[in-house]
Amino acid sequence: MTELLHTILLRVTLAGVASAVALRVVGGGALREIVKLAAGLLMLLALLQPLAALRLTGWDGIWEGASQVDVDAIQAQNAQTAMSTVASSIADALERSAQEQGFDCTVHVTMENDADGILQVGRVTVYYQSTDAARLDELKTLVSEGCGVDADRQEWIAQ
Repeated sequence: MTELLHTILLRVTLAGVASAVALRVVGGGALREIVKLAAGLLMLLALLQPLAALRLTGWDGIWEGASQVDVDAIQAQNAQTAMSTVASSIADALERSAQEQGFDCTVHVTMENDADGILQVGRVTVYYQSTDAARLDELKTLVSEGCGVDADRQEWIAQ
């Protein structure tokens, strides 16, 4: 950083000296205005050129974003978190509905993406008490309506 400041100060000083000499030689008139404009542009160049070189060589690592591998890993982790959260919410809602109707069961839901990449319920596993076996059809209807899963993606396990 000190090298950058040193370079900028040196260039600006040299540009200032060159501008002063050019203005002294020119004298007055329209040519003096042209020299002033050129001196100003020279000062800007002396100031900005080292800064541009700094960005091109020294800060490339700062300006680069995450690699595609990192982005893919983050997207996969976000998708997994979303699937887990949605599955847990569906399972909790089904368990509450079942408890309201007098069933004692535990529900486990897994999520998956369909062919279009849309998140959907993959499989529902219901662990029910043997005392609820007589009303199992009611519970199956409740689960089917509650999460929209066909019977082939449901698993029923008596405890």
